[in-house]
Amino acid sequence: MRSKNIYLVIGADSLVGASLMKSLHQSGEEVYGTTRRRNSAGARRIYLDFEDPESYQLPMKATYAYVVAAATNYDRCETDPLARKINVELTPRLVEALLSQGLFVTLISTNSVFGGERPWPHEEDLHDARIAYAIQKHEAEERSFATASDQGVLDRFNVVRLTKILGSETSPLPGWIAAWKQKNAIEPFSDLIFAPMSVQFVGSALAAIGGKRVAGGLHLSGSRNVSYVDLAHALAGSLSIDSSLIVPSSATAKGIHIAYKPTYSGLGMERTTQLTGVLPQPLEDVVRDITKDIQL
Repeated sequence: MRSKNIYLVIGADSLVGASLMKSLHQSGEEVYGTTRRRNSAGARRIYLDFEDPESYQLPMKATYAYVVAAATNYDRCETDPLARKINVELTPRLVEALLSQGLFVTLISTNSVFGGERPWPHEEDLHDARIAYAIQKHEAEERSFATASDQGVLDRFNVVRLTKILGSETSPLPGWIAAWKQKNAIEPFSDLIFAPMSVQFVGSALAAIGGKRVAGGLHLSGSRNVSYVDLAHALAGSLSIDSSLIVPSSATAKGIHIAYKPTYSGLGMERTTQLTGVLPQPLEDVVRDITKDIQL
């Protein structure tokens, strides 16, 4: 009989954190989340502030921590020194503190560390970070692995890199649905490529990874590189929307600057699947998860 884990989700109010909390609860696990607001702390909400190292000492006995919280906005990472401090200095410091308290730690990272010009990079491939956010996450990974190595606990640390996560409220989906309800056309971009996953899938996959306690680099990815035009057609088919209400456009044609426009977005998952049993998520499953609560 396996020993029971006590999970801590740092960033429990985020899209991924909330889904992970839900999946762990549904699996019957004991799980706590964190908050940056002292007056919001309670029995299942632990106060933890990246800028307050004293809060890194946990008031409860957790065995496993997911570090989900980060500064993720691309523009903010380009211009705000605090974003870099959070991602590159404070996050590895938190990882160090959690490891020193005996926890297994999962650090959430991003596919963008590979640069987007190589198809299906594997878990141990070299990075090619090109934008500020990706560079910061690369540095956070490097520092955190170094910390785990220095402590001699590489067997209690992993990094899970994610591709794009979609929920029904993720932009631009609410705008698309609103337009379709009015029988208006949408203009999805053909020059934005991604390998989408549903937030439900990510929550359940991270919970499964936690149960396996696999160290090293891991990946979660959609099974296909698609454009937003492809996604729009898949959603329209699921919702019985006339395809004439999809008018392809592009960020280039609209004069919109996009900080990260990868040629390839999907991540190779061979090691992850072998060690955890988690497979890439098919596009039809992403669409199913997104549309199941949508009514037109």
